[in-house]
Amino acid sequence: MTRRLLLFLGLICTFGTLIAGFYEESGNQGFYFFEDPKEMEKSQKEKPKTPEEAAEIIAQQREELYKLRCLAILSPSKENVIRYIEEQNRILFLSENFAKEWQYLLLDFPELGDAFANPTTASGIEVRKKLEEASKKSALELLGEKYFLLLFANGEDPYSEQAGKIAKQFSLVTDWEIRIVSMNGLALQDFPDFEQDRGISQKYGVKNAPAFLIVNPETKEGFHVGVGVLSVVDLIDNIYKQAQRFSLEEKE
Repeated sequence: MTRRLLLFLGLICTFGTLIAGFYEESGNQGFYFFEDPKEMEKSQKEKPKTPEEAAEIIAQQREELYKLRCLAILSPSKENVIRYIEEQNRILFLSENFAKEWQYLLLDFPELGDAFANPTTASGIEVRKKLEEASKKSALELLGEKYFLLLFANGEDPYSEQAGKIAKQFSLVTDWEIRIVSMNGLALQDFPDFEQDRGISQKYGVKNAPAFLIVNPETKEGFHVGVGVLSVVDLIDNIYKQAQRFSLEEKE
């Protein structure tokens, strides 16, 4: 009985010694299983409370990463490259967390995003394109009642001649009125009737031909919609952009 008691007490002492050694070994106790108070304090300090503090931290991290990169490039030792990669991965981890939180917020608050105006799926993009085309067509029909397309050109100039062909195609597609102002006094092949440039180019700030504008004949207000040789599609897109920019459809 006495021997068993002594053996039991010996086992307890041995176990206690092992436990004590676990907590005291090399001063790393708690690294894997418990929060390090110093690391917690450091983590709390790194969390900014104002935009200014956040900007300062980001600037410091960017500078530190740049320095580590320079060191790794000029002295590509194993240690230097590892330090750079670890710091880069740490920053990438922060970016990934930000991106995830962004996605979660858009799911909870979809009004913060632009999924309706700018869909990312193939079917959504197709719907958006159809809506845009319908909007452009409607806008061009309405603008065609208020504006005409004015082309500044130089007769016998290859670029102006090609621009004249584009203007003619545009007229066939949209039924817009086309007017030509010749800056050198010569006619275009597709538009034998033209108006001499008697200061009109200066009025609209046109220095080189070919140049396209849309002009309101009543107000004489003009808007630039392209220079050089454009396609009909580009011309339509530019007119639509200017219409949206200056709310031309709403103007009387």
